Amino acid sequence: MKTVQDIEVFVGQHAPRWSELEALLDRAAEVSRLTPAELQDLVRLYRLACSDLNQLRGITANPDLLGRLNQLVGRGYRWVYQHRSRRWRRGWLKRFFFVDAPATARTERRSLVVATVALLLGAAVGAVAVTRDPEDAAALIPSAFYVEHPRDRVAQVEKGPERIDSAAKATAFGAFLYDHNIRVSLVAFTLCAATLVLGWILVFYNGVLLGAIAAQYFLDGVGTFFVAWVGPHGVLELPAILVAAAAGFRLGAAVWMPGEEGRPAAVRRAFLPCARLLGVSVFLLVLAGTIEGSFSQFSARLVSYPVKIGVAALLFLGLVGWLLVPWREGRRS
Repeated sequence: MKTVQDIEVFVGQHAPRWSELEALLDRAAEVSRLTPAELQDLVRLYRLACSDLNQLRGITANPDLLGRLNQLVGRGYRWVYQHRSRRWRRGWLKRFFFVDAPATARTERRSLVVATVALLLGAAVGAVAVTRDPEDAAALIPSAFYVEHPRDRVAQVEKGPERIDSAAKATAFGAFLYDHNIRVSLVAFTLCAATLVLGWILVFYNGVLLGAIAAQYFLDGVGTFFVAWVGPHGVLELPAILVAAAAGFRLGAAVWMPGEEGRPAAVRRAFLPCARLLGVSVFLLVLAGTIEGSFSQFSARLVSYPVKIGVAALLFLGLVGWLLVPWREGRRS
């Protein structure tokens, strides 16, 4: 048991910094912002006051003494964390793109790998099936995307009028693509989160379609057109769907395989990574829709195939560098 004298000694030793913290909080309430040195002092004194309060609770139950210090710590807490919240709100967009999104993509790379494997396996199955028997293309590819002779379609595209010849057409077509692509991504996310298996099958099926269509164009000798036509937006659109599916896998794993921490805790822990991945997916889909509604539709008369393929390569490298290469950690080190 601590004696009254011990309590007085403790208060005498620590009261000066409580007064200093109170003075800084009063100043912070009067001025719009503190200097960097004052900010450092305020945070330091706030942390020391928290420690003092914990120690004081162990040596006395005096309501006046504890109440005064508890009130001071409460003021410090509100100022420090409200200030941090305001700073976060001002810089949230920059932080999301340069810190949170890349860090989450690398942390959740296992889910991204699962989604990517599903797409690539499906693409391989579709390509092999059409390569072995071109007649399989009619069975695998939906009628809306099926073209019996891709070479004829390419000739029509390259010799006919430009499909997108005005900003109004580009905007209208882009809006349609935004809606369609975001719906596909949300369906992939929902199925992956709800069932895991059905979501994987959906991504696999989309891979089958991609592989079958690509094989059909390459077999008909117009593979370069296909790469130039799909590449600029496809290098963003397909990863966007994979990122949405990865978010679904992350949430689905928390629901169906929560582990020892339990399902509620696992779902809470998965919520923020899922939200960030979905944010990345929506951003990529909007960008892909903008490109698909304009640049991708230009014929070789306006933009040559090598230029389109080069743009696709640059976009893909930029995406990989943004989300998967940990260069920021190296710079901070």
